[in-house]
Amino acid sequence: MLNNNITLLDGGMGQELIHRSSFKPDSLWSTRVLLDEYDLVVNLHKDFIKAGADAITINSYGITPHRLKRHNLENMFLTLQQKALAAAKQAIDEMSSTKKIQIYGCLPPLIGSYYRTVGINRTDAVETYKKMIEIQENEVDVFICETITSIEEAQILFEATSEISKKVILSFTVDEVDGSILRSGESLKSALAEFENSKIDSFLVNCSTPEAILQSTNIMKTFSKPFGALPNGFETCLPLTPGEDVSVLKKRDDFNQESFVNFVMEYIENGASIVGGCCEVSPDYILALSKQLSYLKNN
Repeated sequence: MLNNNITLLDGGMGQELIHRSSFKPDSLWSTRVLLDEYDLVVNLHKDFIKAGADAITINSYGITPHRLKRHNLENMFLTLQQKALAAAKQAIDEMSSTKKIQIYGCLPPLIGSYYRTVGINRTDAVETYKKMIEIQENEVDVFICETITSIEEAQILFEATSEISKKVILSFTVDEVDGSILRSGESLKSALAEFENSKIDSFLVNCSTPEAILQSTNIMKTFSKPFGALPNGFETCLPLTPGEDVSVLKKRDDFNQESFVNFVMEYIENGASIVGGCCEVSPDYILALSKQLSYLKNN
């Protein structure tokens, strides 16, 4: 019998939106879709809900002032954040699900994914995150701080979220081979220990290889907070240079629904209670996982 307290999150929005879009990808990634093909965002949220997700994360990963500035769109920051919130709310309203679907607010890396440093002044970073929180707070149930590469970045996010009443999840990204270290080279154990006695609700590892995350769960389970994992399906996640589009990231040939489900079940066996997927995890993958979880709960 499976633990009934498993929370199933959605999968990766950005890559899936690019697969579904009729436009060529650029460095705005999934933000561009909010501008040009808004219904794709709503429909993808709906597909994750249909697949069995208990929560969906707003499509705002790329909506930071620093990323928008590269495209002279920094004046669209508020509008795009609001559109991302509206898409998630619309999807839930149109689904009329019998269960309560939570909305997760997104606090992403400010400059780009997988960089070893935050990339901007600490005070400016805190203030930028506070602007995001102010926009999102009344509309979301939980905040997920995604793809954290360093202890400093986690400290900044902790400071920025310290005064809010919503639950906060710190979600780290680890080395592609060694799941015991962050992409900064610092130890995951040290990062978790820093926030073990804080008001942070949960720990995750996201956007890392399934194998490395399995190592990470062996560390996370030694701490008292709920934890979980959101693996990606990339061959490698080497940092994208500013202005480079995500088409350079390739999906692993061996990353299929069966392997994804098998890895996630190993995470659960290690004690993970929050599971889902990251880049290259489509609604079909979440559906396969949902079916497996349902089967185990009832047998």
